[in-house]
Amino acid sequence: MLERSAQAPQQWRQEHTEAAVREFVLETSPDVVLFQELPRMVPFVESHGMIPANPESHSGNLAVLVKHELLAADPTHTIIKGCAVLTTFGDITIANVHCAPGSGGTSERFEQFAQIVEASPTPNILIAGDTNTRVDEEQPLADAGLLGERPPEPTWNGSKNRFRHGSEFKAYFTRYFATETLSVTDVKVWSKPIDTEVRPFFLSDHFALSGTVSLR
Repeated sequence: MLERSAQAPQQWRQEHTEAAVREFVLETSPDVVLFQELPRMVPFVESHGMIPANPESHSGNLAVLVKHELLAADPTHTIIKGCAVLTTFGDITIANVHCAPGSGGTSERFEQFAQIVEASPTPNILIAGDTNTRVDEEQPLADAGLLGERPPEPTWNGSKNRFRHGSEFKAYFTRYFATETLSVTDVKVWSKPIDTEVRPFFLSDHFALSGTVSLR
């Protein structure tokens, strides 16, 4: 929700977070950016435009930014109410997701995955974002044809990321799953804090995740 970390300097405001996100996107220059839990606004990045869909999940809004040259190819999009926005670039569909939360939300998450697969215009699907999945959900999803190697390190680490004052568990909530027709490489967890004159801190309670997706 672009809120201020408990570790941020007192003068830190939402516009500072938005500016830091913009700078990060400009420096890393991804083709596609997937946001979850936005407070009805989207960070502006001049190199990217937004897919015209801003659906609401159980917490905040989803948004997809795409480089202008890719937007010129007019990708299509589909909304899954409450959890996802699908963007299709030729033969590849990327689903930006914020799935049901909680350890008791497994069946609802599986239903949301099924809805995404059914709604996808292509059979080649990457599902990425705040999946809220637990480790024991990996095998059932693999059995259903959605494969996702665990990220190289946790994408939620309460002992390292003191965004709020809470429990210190680790998890892989932010991650990807893909059909076997796609290859996902160069997966990286961006787990270093930003540095300020006062002290380093994290912009979000989740670490950003990046990778490269292509047709096999």
